[in-house]
Amino acid sequence: LPYSERDIKAVLSKKYKVNGIPTLVVLDSRGKTITTDGRTAISDDPSGEKFPWFPPTFAESLGDRFIGKDGAEVPASELRGKVVGLYFSAHWCGPCRHFTPTLAEVYNKAQTNFPGQFEIVFVSSDEDEASFKDYHSEMPWLALPFEDKERKQNLSRLFEVSGIPKLVFVNADTGKVINQNARSAINADPEGKNF
Repeated sequence: LPYSERDIKAVLSKKYKVNGIPTLVVLDSRGKTITTDGRTAISDDPSGEKFPWFPPTFAESLGDRFIGKDGAEVPASELRGKVVGLYFSAHWCGPCRHFTPTLAEVYNKAQTNFPGQFEIVFVSSDEDEASFKDYHSEMPWLALPFEDKERKQNLSRLFEVSGIPKLVFVNADTGKVINQNARSAINADPEGKNF
């Protein structure tokens, strides 16, 4: 685009929600957006193996296995038909450690009041596996495997996680967001009456 075409640049920046430069938007041959985060896609895949960098679907990002409270592997099929809370958190995060007990209380009430309808998956930002295991031991729900950083990264991007703690409620079957800011909902309704 010639530098003199500032009006077109402004229209494109608005259309693709450009907040800073450099920004790389990847389009298909029909002009349909593949990704508005081509810069990160290239950084994560400098060899271009995943070109043209289609973002993973919700199901691909969520994956096919989790770690249960007892450390046993739990298949993703256990989430079918449920509301799932994706809990982005870490042991080192003070606000996370403050919120986790409240979330555990609401989780336990939901398991009693709505059996088989609700699950939480811990998406860890811990720096080492020992911290992850220690923190997960305080939680009554599932977790992504610590070593699966790609899934954590994909879910963080998909749900635009820019800080923790963050709790997002989704339909496990479709990935449709039910509540993007479920932490506030939990804090406002610790008894889970509006679940």
